[in-house]
Amino acid sequence: MEWLFWVLATVFGCLGYLLLKIVTVIWWKPLQVKWSFESQGVRGPPYRLFTGNVAEAVRMDTQAKSTPMPWSHDIVHRVLPHLNHWTKTYAKNFIYWVGSKPTLYVPHPELIKEILSNKFGHYGRASSNPLARQLAGQGLLGLEGEKWAQHRRIINPAFHLEFLKVEMILHEALRLYPPVSTFQRQACKPTKLGRLSIPAGTQLLLPILAIHHDQSLWGNDANEFNPARFSEGIAKAVKHPLAFMPFGFGPRVCVGQNFALLEAKVVLAMILQRFSFVTSPSYAHAPVMFLTTRPQHGAQVILHMN
Repeated sequence: MEWLFWVLATVFGCLGYLLLKIVTVIWWKPLQVKWSFESQGVRGPPYRLFTGNVAEAVRMDTQAKSTPMPWSHDIVHRVLPHLNHWTKTYAKNFIYWVGSKPTLYVPHPELIKEILSNKFGHYGRASSNPLARQLAGQGLLGLEGEKWAQHRRIINPAFHLEFLKVEMILHEALRLYPPVSTFQRQACKPTKLGRLSIPAGTQLLLPILAIHHDQSLWGNDANEFNPARFSEGIAKAVKHPLAFMPFGFGPRVCVGQNFALLEAKVVLAMILQRFSFVTSPSYAHAPVMFLTTRPQHGAQVILHMN
């Protein structure tokens, strides 16, 4: 019977080790990160085992999408309802949880510049689930390191146009409705970001849409369509040049941004040569974030021949 004792001892030892690892990942490490940020004055919604704050975020997102909103460019509360709610509750810097992974909300242009510039290699792309990786594929978006640099060098000339001059109306449309409402990065090692000490593995959420609508940066008319704000260029349109980044910033800035702007101008010019258009009475104003910022129920327009 001695062999049975050793078998049972081994099994229970393995189970105990596995249980300890699980408890460490889902409870002890999150508590350590939570205490670290709280000691620096950063709080957020309470951590919940297994799901973190995902259930709350899904509930608020579902509620926001349930009905269209009145016609307005003030869309942050509908596109990013959970982030908008937590900003009002916990101030501009807060931490929330996706499962057991901490995510720091970073709404400050100067800190975003530091993250996206990534001069010292402290920040990488946030890890994604296998389904998201399959959707994105192994193109430029899904690559890192030398592979990314090699593909970027190959692709970049195809999208580069010298002396392209990006339009005030397009700039204002991209400010109010940026293609991607948030970017995410991850601290690859313990690092310092502004006054905060960031533990390795912390995800950093950069709320582009919220920054584009921030009245402290854009003025009291931040939620109004006013292309004239760009009449003297981006630098004079806003208090901080990094408060306008519809295509990102730094080495991973969208490689196709010039092409996208040129394509938009060409398409608009071709349409306006023959047509004028207005929104249809059936249009329901319901912007959402699904991979990109888009109208939840489509954008119905009525064309009139010129």
